[in-house]
Amino acid sequence: MPDDDLLSELGAALTADQLPDPDPARIARIRAAASARASARPGTPTDPSSGGPQRRLAARASARRLLVAAMVLVALGVGVVVGSVLSDGGGDDPSGTVEYAGPISGVGGEGTLSVTATGIGRVVELDTTDLAILPTGEYYEVWFVGLGDAAGAPRRISAGTFHPDLDGRSEVRFAVAVDPARFPLVQITAEPGDGDPAPSAVVVLEADLSQ
Repeated sequence: MPDDDLLSELGAALTADQLPDPDPARIARIRAAASARASARPGTPTDPSSGGPQRRLAARASARRLLVAAMVLVALGVGVVVGSVLSDGGGDDPSGTVEYAGPISGVGGEGTLSVTATGIGRVVELDTTDLAILPTGEYYEVWFVGLGDAAGAPRRISAGTFHPDLDGRSEVRFAVAVDPARFPLVQITAEPGDGDPAPSAVVVLEADLSQ
């Protein structure tokens, strides 16, 4: 199958309004065509027998097309090596030392919070089921708060911002450079989205990691 036909096949597979499960027969044809093109390529670009500059340029163009084809196959869910590397790069649970795993609660409801020490800092995982849906432009923010924190003299580090889904559920993960021994209180505030980096006074959830 020519390169252009191969790319047309792949493009057609991705232009549907919603992608169904890939057709096994179609996937087999695409993969066979890609394999045939790869095995039929003459020499490497530096091989004098490859037919001169024009032949080498054609080989490079073909290689680029095959790379695009491989990337599309990954998007279609075909089991190629690249897909395995990407999916294996991050598991469901961060590896490290769990420093806190317990409830977080307040006027906004309740949920669970975990803080894990890893090689990149702390990984924070938050799961809530009943947070209110905020007006457009507003959001929730997660803070690590230190002793002596005050409006005029803040001692806190932001871990990130988020929105719950339409059912009020949140399953979010943040990576933050913070030491819970110095910032032992986790607060979640409702922020107005006004561009002011200072926290609002509306604390909806809170957890004391030192307890």
